[in-house]
Amino acid sequence: MTVLVTGAAGFIGSQLCRSLLERGDEVIGIDDLNSYYDPALKVARLDGLKRRNGFTFVQGDIADTQALEGAVRGRQIVKVAHLAAQAGVRYSLENPRAYVRSNLDGHLEILELCRSLGSVEHLVYASSSSVYGGNEKVPFAESDPVDHPVSLYAATKKADELMSYAYAHLYGIPQTGLRFFTVYGPWGRPDMAYWLFTEAMLRGKPIRVFNDGNMWRDFTYVDDIVWGTMAALDHPPVGSGGGAPHRVYNIGHNKPERLR
Repeated sequence: MTVLVTGAAGFIGSQLCRSLLERGDEVIGIDDLNSYYDPALKVARLDGLKRRNGFTFVQGDIADTQALEGAVRGRQIVKVAHLAAQAGVRYSLENPRAYVRSNLDGHLEILELCRSLGSVEHLVYASSSSVYGGNEKVPFAESDPVDHPVSLYAATKKADELMSYAYAHLYGIPQTGLRFFTVYGPWGRPDMAYWLFTEAMLRGKPIRVFNDGNMWRDFTYVDDIVWGTMAALDHPPVGSGGGAPHRVYNIGHNKPERLR
């Protein structure tokens, strides 16, 4: 089985590729290796993957139609794990257009690719717990309202869910959205809180916290995220009662930690 993984050089994407290869799948990975954080880390993640049989890497932008089509030309793509996105909530305040291109245009290109290929049995895509906005009810449930995002990043992820539902309804493409909670583990992103806190402690500097120290995060180990993503890939939703073959799931640890 051939799986297309977008964001293959990313924190989660690279480890998902490894797990898929270990179970015998063929993987086509695509990533633009952008400079949101040091591309050298992304290249290092890829080095281990490139030594494995069954892995093909293509450097390209998922919002570029020709690059995306070229990455899969001549291949029978059965499943897609769409993890590429412009991440970071605070970064979206300074660079909003990067989020529109990657998270909206890029997501649409993936949907169009799946529609045109006709061979895709399941598209699993990364949403985010940020879609819950200022929801004070905990724990979050998939049925909770997600209509009031408090960042552009969250708004793009909510829009992705809506676009995916529409394509599932219109074209019958089975899709699953995974609302990831804060992910940690080896090979993680250097802009994440746990890396920043550790660096500050090692340098004897104060730790910067937000919201007056009244911030809670549900930290989820990357292996659990990968396991959940693979389980989702293997179980495409089936539309029933006239509903679209589309589902969303929370993927988290269910034990929030206070950052103070």
